[in-house]
Amino acid sequence: MSSTDFRRYWWAEVASQFGTVLTFVAGTTIAVESLNASTTQTGLLTAAGYLPAALFGPWVGGAADRTRRPRRQLVRCDVVAGSLLAATALVAATGHLSVLWLVGLTLLLGGIAVSAETLYFLHLQSVVPAGELPRARATLQSGEYGARLAGNALAGLTVAALGGAAAYGLDALTYALSAVLLLSIRRPDAPVFEDRATSEGSPSRRGTRLHGLLRQGSFLKAVFGLLMLQSAATAAGAALLGPFLLRDLHVPASLFGLAFVATGLAGMLGSWAGPRLTRRGGTPRWFLLANAAQLLASAVLATAGGPLPLAVATAGCGLATAKFSGAIANICLSTVVLADSAPGSLGRTVALLRSASTACQVGGALGAGLLASVIGTRTTLWCAAALPLLTLPWLIRVVRTPIGKGPDPAPTTLTEKAVS
Repeated sequence: MSSTDFRRYWWAEVASQFGTVLTFVAGTTIAVESLNASTTQTGLLTAAGYLPAALFGPWVGGAADRTRRPRRQLVRCDVVAGSLLAATALVAATGHLSVLWLVGLTLLLGGIAVSAETLYFLHLQSVVPAGELPRARATLQSGEYGARLAGNALAGLTVAALGGAAAYGLDALTYALSAVLLLSIRRPDAPVFEDRATSEGSPSRRGTRLHGLLRQGSFLKAVFGLLMLQSAATAAGAALLGPFLLRDLHVPASLFGLAFVATGLAGMLGSWAGPRLTRRGGTPRWFLLANAAQLLASAVLATAGGPLPLAVATAGCGLATAKFSGAIANICLSTVVLADSAPGSLGRTVALLRSASTACQVGGALGAGLLASVIGTRTTLWCAAALPLLTLPWLIRVVRTPIGKGPDPAPTTLTEKAVS
């Protein structure tokens, strides 16, 4: 992608992703190591990030479809998020940080992310030509994973060397950089969809239920249960990952972020492989295979143990495999959602999927935290890994049904970020 505007857009997203990962790792490390948070509290902390999307996703999707100045809204999101993080840095520097504050911060940042992530996807369509969207999406996703790699590598070291205040302050600066880059884009800040009267009616009036927004006989309806349970399992793993690595495996806090370095490379590789696999056809089958790989990767993570080098290597292998297959699944899901959405309902379909999946993530994170306090962290990770298997009877029916070569990409392509 050679467009100057797209490069600025890309750097804005990369900066934001780097800071987000830095904050996540810093928050988890501080909560477990400094504030002695229980597994129930870490579950609550993770659930707080998902809750806003579960509650406000449908409303945000409709609002995003109707916004007249999406870039300006993105800049506002950056300014508010940066201000919250700057305040948190000040609180951490004065020694008044608490788990309750972190939960509140995560809740507010999650609310901002609901709008920003949907707007980022929709606004991309006004930054690059329609024919360049698939390649732009893959390039953007690769940059996101690269930013996460850097953030994971530096977060633990930053917290160990400079303290949590520095990590939060650095994240505030990344949001400021993102806002400046977005303001420097020269293309007009135009609405995603022009207002027009059609025989189908206004997009905001064509139903608010996911069933009514999908085409009849869609693959997405068939795998909806898998998506929901996979979301719950992923959130459960995220809620317990910090306590598992830091307490069960005794990974030093300074190396906590390094355990995720392989995931950044794996995500970039998956982003490269995903478009090439979907171009061969059979997108639904690649999606199912990628989800099966994620399940196996979760099981590998739960087996991690033994001497520290072996434990870190096993955990890193599980995390990397999950990220690689997840990147492929997201790209496949982007194509599937686009093909299965009814005309004029893409934004609301994405938002409703995100709302439903994040509702499952809230339940998964809270349930994992409570269950781990009773049966232990490792056993709960095993339960989370097995959770998607509950949909196996439905998936067998889907596999036996002729699917063909899968949906062909349309002129506009859905970003995985809005539905992951």
